[in-house]
Amino acid sequence: MILSIDLGDRHVGLAATDVDGKLTYRYGTIDRKAADALEEIKKIVEKESISTLVVGVPTTLEGGESAQTAKTRTFIGRLRHVLPGLAIKEISEVLSSVEARANLKAEGVGDNLEHAEAARILLEDYLKERPIKKQIG
Repeated sequence: MILSIDLGDRHVGLAATDVDGKLTYRYGTIDRKAADALEEIKKIVEKESISTLVVGVPTTLEGGESAQTAKTRTFIGRLRHVLPGLAIKEISEVLSSVEARANLKAEGVGDNLEHAEAARILLEDYLKERPIKKQIG
């Protein structure tokens, strides 16, 4: 399974794939202020047997870095320390929050799932970009 993260200032949105790594779903949201988000993510990785972690990295529309980019890279460094050996992939998250809000509005669902939906969108993007392994037989 693959787990993706949309990192916000107050919330961490999570999404995951099914066991086959083909379907995506919103996994949930962690409050960054109330609990140690890194430990919560570590528990989920262990519980769900996650093989890859995909983290959305915010950039400007021109592809440049911002203050939020630096915060996210610091968080990724902490993830690498807490989860040594786990494949951690970075993916651009330009406009994922805008798309997430539009999706939730279309579903008639509240904004409380925005970060989880953004994480799901990131995961969809990652799966589209990932090279497909050819199966023999």
